[in-house]
Amino acid sequence: MTVAQGFSSTTDIGTIYPSFVMHKVWDTPEGFNESLYDIAKVDAIENRIQDPNNSKNIGTHEIHLGHIRHNFLADYADKEPIKILTEMVDTACREYLLQVYHYEHTGKLNMMSDTFWQRRSHHENVGINAHTHIKCDLVVTYYPKIHLDENATGALHKGAFRAYDPSNYGKRFWPTNNPTYYIGGWYQVEPVEGSMIILEGYVPHDSTYFSGDERMCIPILVDVDTPKKHMKVDSDVIIRS
Repeated sequence: MTVAQGFSSTTDIGTIYPSFVMHKVWDTPEGFNESLYDIAKVDAIENRIQDPNNSKNIGTHEIHLGHIRHNFLADYADKEPIKILTEMVDTACREYLLQVYHYEHTGKLNMMSDTFWQRRSHHENVGINAHTHIKCDLVVTYYPKIHLDENATGALHKGAFRAYDPSNYGKRFWPTNNPTYYIGGWYQVEPVEGSMIILEGYVPHDSTYFSGDERMCIPILVDVDTPKKHMKVDSDVIIRS
């Protein structure tokens, strides 16, 4: 025994950096994903950038990820698959909050969505660049359609969803065997049809190249409406009151 081992002490270990990724796979009724995919295809094409001077453009018309700001869920709210998808997102977000924070949210969840249809025939199966959504609380991505080659092997060829450590600490030089938390430069999920991935908007994420004919992913940006949310108003309203 060393001298120090003979001393009494108290120890408390807190987690200052938890970044969580929730992967939920939905077993949906036959035909649901195909119906959702058919609606999303129309939306994806209609909201590709055509006019470079449109003030709602996100990105540019030179890349297939460029799109017009819109709300896929609201635009097709009369379609039954959209109603069901919205219910799925609502349920999963509340589950995330309960599982991660032990918080049972009973208030509103405000949502908007885009659609990203990537096709090998159009040289679009390149994945999605790393990015964040710092203006929203939660990011949900649903995959109704994934067509991979039978011989596609490894995450880098299967369109893996990767969430990065926002502290940018990266790998430690010792084994990280804590069973409670994953510790590393990034955490990845290989999505399948029916996959729904949820993380918080500040977490950097991307997806890899996929070896396959096509993939449809539907990202949904979600704000958790609580009484503590910022109460921002138009400055003009205050000035002219």
